[in-house]
Amino acid sequence: MAVDAYDRLLAPARERFSTSVGVQAIQANRDPAFMEAFLAHFCALGSRMTEPVDRWINVAADRCVDLGLSELAHGLHCHARAEAGHHLMMIDDVNALAARWNARYAPKVDAKTLLDQPPSPGVLQYCALHEANMDGDTPYAQLAIEHEIELLPLRHGALFIERCVEVLGPDILGCLSFVTDHVVLDAAHSEFNARMLDRLLDRMPESLPALAAAGGAALDAYAQFLADCARLAKRQSQWVKASPEIPRPISWRRRSLQQDDSGAVPDWLDEVRSLRAFVLFDDGRRPHFRTAAGHFADADPLDLNAEHILAYDGEELVGCIRTYRLRENGPRCVTEQILGARPFADLLDGLGVSRGNAVEISRWIVRPEYRANGRTGAQLAAAAAAAIVNALGDRARHRNTIVFCTAGIGDGQDLTLARIGLGAASVSSQAIRADHYNDDVRVMYCTDIERLNPRFRRLMEDMAETLRLAARPYEFAEVG
Repeated sequence: MAVDAYDRLLAPARERFSTSVGVQAIQANRDPAFMEAFLAHFCALGSRMTEPVDRWINVAADRCVDLGLSELAHGLHCHARAEAGHHLMMIDDVNALAARWNARYAPKVDAKTLLDQPPSPGVLQYCALHEANMDGDTPYAQLAIEHEIELLPLRHGALFIERCVEVLGPDILGCLSFVTDHVVLDAAHSEFNARMLDRLLDRMPESLPALAAAGGAALDAYAQFLADCARLAKRQSQWVKASPEIPRPISWRRRSLQQDDSGAVPDWLDEVRSLRAFVLFDDGRRPHFRTAAGHFADADPLDLNAEHILAYDGEELVGCIRTYRLRENGPRCVTEQILGARPFADLLDGLGVSRGNAVEISRWIVRPEYRANGRTGAQLAAAAAAAIVNALGDRARHRNTIVFCTAGIGDGQDLTLARIGLGAASVSSQAIRADHYNDDVRVMYCTDIERLNPRFRRLMEDMAETLRLAARPYEFAEVG
């Protein structure tokens, strides 16, 4: 293949990257504070390098059209669409990492300050390379730049993630959405890039020097960027002091009940309803979740037919979520209450699912101070999904079942679920007003768990083990 000649020319640059200062620092350092600081600067500075990527690729693609390289231009335009908005994942990760740091160390850091810091030499070098290529005589070299950068997650990503987990523990994965997603995403991109490189070199063998030079320059710039992150992390962690109040691990419980003849509600459910109402009240945004006497109450009858998964910090309830499997003559779920009986039935019919094979996830609630790093919320969602898969067995892997929920738009819950891998139902092509929640909502659903984000599926497996689902799939379980 023509691309073999390109690979031979890139071998020295790839080896140079593997032994660069930043890569070696990650591999050798066992200090948790250093690693957390490195990740925070990696995401903060990296967002500067990631935000303009779709513009760089689109301009290069337009220049390729002028050179008669229409096939390459089309591929680059498609690639640009796939890259748009990825910097937002890094910004989310900065916020999560800053919250994690502030719970463990002093002095505290501010996510906005991290994001607003001046670009480092590596960032400037990386951006200058793209700008020069975009305006130069060989815009097709953008393909080599993308190819080398997208090979990095394949060559180094799994080991990098493994290193982070080794030093910081598995909960760090909740702060690494950009890295973990790109280990998966860039596999397909790299295969595509290799094919396009081969075709370009077959057509234009004289393009090889420009492609090799651009690919090598991209690796050198990225190596400098990692060295910058290591330098900043070393400085930040040098004088750090561990917080005297390291957060305790969250404990988990599964609960379900049938109300007895006296109508008594157990204390644990009272606590769940109070937390839900407090969060949903949201400083008066939804006033009916607080009684005239000033108590927070969400006495939803659906609780009696649902399974509840609860998160505790010590003895304090900090999060909850519930799953409800519909029955032919059972209570209406939240989504049915919002849509109405006929539109909800049409929704199930359109997806080819009977009511008895539909499961709703609802009341996904996290106490505000535990939302900062996103971990508790993600674990609740994964725990609910794992419980559903466990209860349904093999049917959960096929289209004869559906898991769905109604997600608020105002707080971005629908976007979070879309990132997990849920799709928006056709009934949600336009936002649906839900006056009870003072929000616009979308119906999000999944009919095949294999389509969920791989990182989320791994979290499901972790939560299934935590909740001991495999050992006691249908029994009440309390895990402390």
